Amino acid sequence: MLLAIDIGNSNIVLGCIEGKEILHEARIATDLVKTSDQYCVDVKNVLSLYDIDLKTIEGVIVSSVSRRCSIPSAPPS
Repeated sequence: MLLAIDIGNSNIVLGCIEGKEILHEARIATDLVKTSDQYCVDVKNVLSLYDIDLKTIEGVIVSSVSRRCSIPSAPPS
């Protein structure tokens, strides 16, 4: 199963995807004062809510439109 995380300005959308099927979808409010640890707790709680075993997640896809929440990219060559 893939865990897809879409970081937006208002919401962070989580989706669990198996093949071409979206098994679960949930939203977490985007909050600039939250720490990375707080977001980890939020994600873990959502996965627990849907009884998703972390061992079943084979990969993660992250997308972001919010520059402040973006994962740093490699410097230009």
